[in-house]
Amino acid sequence: MRSNPFTLSAACAAVLALPLAAAAAGIPVTIAVGTTSIDASQANNTSVPIYTKCWEKEGLDVTIQPVNSTAAMQAVLSGQAQFSNHGPGAALQARAKGAPIKAVYVNMRKNFQFPVVQENSPIKTIKDFKGKTIGVISYGAVLVQIIKAQIAEAGLDPNKDVTFIETGTGAQAVAALTSGKVDIWGTWDSQIAVAENMGIKLRKFTSAAGEKLDFGSSFFVRDDYVTKSPEVIEKVLRCLVQSTQVTMMNPEGAIRAHWQVYPSSKPTNVDEATAMKQALHLVKTRMEYLKVEGNEKYGEITLRSAADMIDFMRKNDQLPGKLEAADSFTNQFVTGANRVTPAAVKAAADSLPKK
Repeated sequence: MRSNPFTLSAACAAVLALPLAAAAAGIPVTIAVGTTSIDASQANNTSVPIYTKCWEKEGLDVTIQPVNSTAAMQAVLSGQAQFSNHGPGAALQARAKGAPIKAVYVNMRKNFQFPVVQENSPIKTIKDFKGKTIGVISYGAVLVQIIKAQIAEAGLDPNKDVTFIETGTGAQAVAALTSGKVDIWGTWDSQIAVAENMGIKLRKFTSAAGEKLDFGSSFFVRDDYVTKSPEVIEKVLRCLVQSTQVTMMNPEGAIRAHWQVYPSSKPTNVDEATAMKQALHLVKTRMEYLKVEGNEKYGEITLRSAADMIDFMRKNDQLPGKLEAADSFTNQFVTGANRVTPAAVKAAADSLPKK
């Protein structure tokens, strides 16, 4: 995404309509979330640990601050926030230039960014992208490079055979696709779910190049915070693990909790049943990218994942400077973060609002 010139403090004024975590007697922690709109797909990272008082019980006073991804990362580097949550691209670029920032928890465990077309589109394969127009949130978004890699993998020239245009997000991006302004829409999981909630049937494309990029949206901190406040980091992350499991166990309750913590996120143009149905689609879509399988642990980042992302960015001229994959993250908090009992998860899930 493009850099936003306003500071975190200015951003605070711009989003006063969004509630923050209630004040509590605890260690203050600010988490800058790389989105200006906290919908139900972010419940596990925001509203659920707030509603269940998980962070409060851990002795923390957590504030959730929504800004764009670049501002979130800058907030951590400047000390205005202790954590940021966003894709790894900007953080890897900053680290390669010497910035003391690293990932401590991977949230999105699969590639979640795809080119999509309407179900009735004559475009059936990525080779059919030749001569077509692709709408994206911004020219600088990492998903542009992901789509270009998929196009190149299909034997086309991504710099000559397709045209990218900026269409933003949400309804305007959907309208660009349905009106024919663009032939293909480059987007991500929750945006796809939003379009599907509007009754639009989509077909998405992926490839080996895309699926290899599974170092997704993560939580980042400064190096000195790792040294000075390891207990705080572990506590923050443990609540993320618990709240993710809680959301999976009781998605409807998580949505109701989200609407209570962030009232403006609840749709007002549809009835309660429809609002819940749409939010459930959003949450269940997102959960597919968060769940662990086999011996995986929540938050764990593999050296292969980091190396693949770094290699991908280098090949696409997105990563100036030197950067070793092992320097971009740490798994030292994974064991402690996953120290969550089934009983605690069930109790928290049962505590979520029933109506």
